[in-house]
Amino acid sequence: MIVGQPIKPAGWVGLAKRADSQVPAILVLVTISASLAFYNIDFPFGIQPDEPLKVAFAAGQHHNYAHPPLMIVLARFAGWLSRASNEHDYLLAGRSVSALACVAASALFYVILRRYADGINAFLWACVFAASPAIAVHAHYFKEDAVLIFSICVGLHALVRLKEQVTTVNLVYFGFALGLAVTAKYVGAGNSLVLFIVAIVCCRLSIRQGIIVAATDALTVVAILGVSLLTETGSGLSTVIKGLGSELKHAETAHDLKEWFWDGYGLTHFRYHLIPSLTGPTVAIALGAIAVAIIADRNRYVVTYAGAALHWLFLLELSPLKLVGLMRYILPVVIYLLLAAGIACSRSIAPRNRLVATALGLVAMVASAHAGMAYVANLDRETDTRFAAMRFLERQGITHFVVDFPVGEPAPETRDYRNLSSVDYLVSLKFQRYLRGGGLSEQDPRIYELAGMFRCLDGHMAAQFSKPYGDYGYVAPTVRIYDLRDARACVPENGQ
Repeated sequence: MIVGQPIKPAGWVGLAKRADSQVPAILVLVTISASLAFYNIDFPFGIQPDEPLKVAFAAGQHHNYAHPPLMIVLARFAGWLSRASNEHDYLLAGRSVSALACVAASALFYVILRRYADGINAFLWACVFAASPAIAVHAHYFKEDAVLIFSICVGLHALVRLKEQVTTVNLVYFGFALGLAVTAKYVGAGNSLVLFIVAIVCCRLSIRQGIIVAATDALTVVAILGVSLLTETGSGLSTVIKGLGSELKHAETAHDLKEWFWDGYGLTHFRYHLIPSLTGPTVAIALGAIAVAIIADRNRYVVTYAGAALHWLFLLELSPLKLVGLMRYILPVVIYLLLAAGIACSRSIAPRNRLVATALGLVAMVASAHAGMAYVANLDRETDTRFAAMRFLERQGITHFVVDFPVGEPAPETRDYRNLSSVDYLVSLKFQRYLRGGGLSEQDPRIYELAGMFRCLDGHMAAQFSKPYGDYGYVAPTVRIYDLRDARACVPENGQ
């Protein structure tokens, strides 16, 4: 990975000049990002199935360390600042941490891109990033993904500064950023390792300087783990090790569906997750600009960031952890791809025709922002498909039903579709998962049973609820209500 020289002069004078010129753009970006991140932030508890456990951790229950503790540490601090005293308070504290992390990441994204791109293109593509569904939606969840986005952006910013000037302050900042990513999410360790290697090669760090970075990295990890352990009871180093082991096992065994790259299930993340996360027009413009910059101009900066995006995407496609609709896995790809696109528009498209470069950036920004706003709006209880389904059942006087996924309010739930003989209706959010699984090879036999069940139940559908901007990371999933009264034969062995 090659990190480019800054467009503006290095040193404290150059830094001050850049800061002055970037402040207005950053303020606008922060406003845009915050308006999306905090809009509908009080959406119903339980829609995101991991949030109840996160709330319990934030309230002081010992962490299971299936994920690193940075998010929980920050949520506990936010809860302390806001004097949180109940479940809802801790929920908002955690969601606010995610929102602020994405706002800060948007500002950092612009600062990084401004090192390589002119002001207009840097601002436009930073707006694409800030308003994209990828960032706007994931800013709402009490989940580790937002702090990972922030940590990666901090790491890239620290690396660029280190390339400009190798000072003790920048070395410590870089080490801190690397440690931050490790404690944000375990996959962040891989990103930090690559950035560390890049820094050694591109910044020509001495052994002493490398030790400073590594030591700061380690101290950051130890400090955050220490704070986490000190703010809860019943945990220790063995808990951390056990949690890491469980996450590694989860990465190996995946979910109930397993889409292995080598079995022909490549590009799942690209087709079903990356494109909706940025919109089709934005991805097309980004890839087109990147192609021009690489093929026609051989721009090494674009090659660097596009290569990082491709590397992340390839590793994600290799993993069996693919459930269509769970977009969070591709968030690191979004960062690197949009940085490459912004640089490409500035350095390859703009020199040929500045008006075209600006127009492309505007189109990408409008497309991304329109989708981001639409998805965030659909988090509202009144527009959410799950609550629409519950209102339908209430109006129809239907009480003997089960759901197969959390719907945001108390409801009888089935996790394995057993014992359906005692209910009259099945409210399903997971039907698409199993219908897809029925077409995949090398799956558990139960997957094929459930696929057959849902194909049979298609003829007994009482209602369906969906949204044009839905089925994205727990936003307005398509919900079907099946009438089981005349469809008992569809349930394998009558649900036993």
